[in-house]
Amino acid sequence: MAAHARQKLTTFLAFKEDAEEAVELYTSLFDDSEVVRVIRATADEPGWKEGTLQHAVFTLAGQAFMCINMPRPPARGHDHAPWDSYAFTPATAVYVQCDSAAEFDRVFAALAEGGEVIMPIGTYGFSAKFAWVNDRFGVSWRINLSESTANGRG
Repeated sequence: MAAHARQKLTTFLAFKEDAEEAVELYTSLFDDSEVVRVIRATADEPGWKEGTLQHAVFTLAGQAFMCINMPRPPARGHDHAPWDSYAFTPATAVYVQCDSAAEFDRVFAALAEGGEVIMPIGTYGFSAKFAWVNDRFGVSWRINLSESTANGRG
C-alpha cells in the first residue's frame, strides 16, 4: 500500500500459530500485495521460539491487513485476553471480487486446498461464479466473479 495514505480501518487476524504461512499464501495470490513489516520473537522472550512471527502488516490487492500469532503462556500479552477460546468464524469473511474466471479458479483452488468448502462453485442466481471457503488456517473467504465481469462489461 502506498506510504502516502494511512488506511483508517484495517482487518486484524489473530492466528493460533501459523500467521507467517498464511501471510505467505495470501500475498502470493493477489497482485499489489506485499509484506510491509514483521516483528519476530527474540531469543530472550519467554513463551516464543526465536524468530517466530509475532506481528505482521501486509497488503492484499492494496488493502492493508495486520496479523499476529496469539501469545501463549508465559509470553508477554498472554494474560490480556482468553486467547485459547478464540477462533475464526465463517460469520466474518474476506470478500474477493475477481477480475477474470482464471483468477477466480486460481484463488479458489489455493484457498480451498486443505480447507473447507462451505458453498461450492456455483452461480446461485446472483453471480457468474461464486464460492465460499474456510482456508486451512480457518479464515473465511467469499470469492466472486460478477456476471458483468465474466461477460467483459467490467
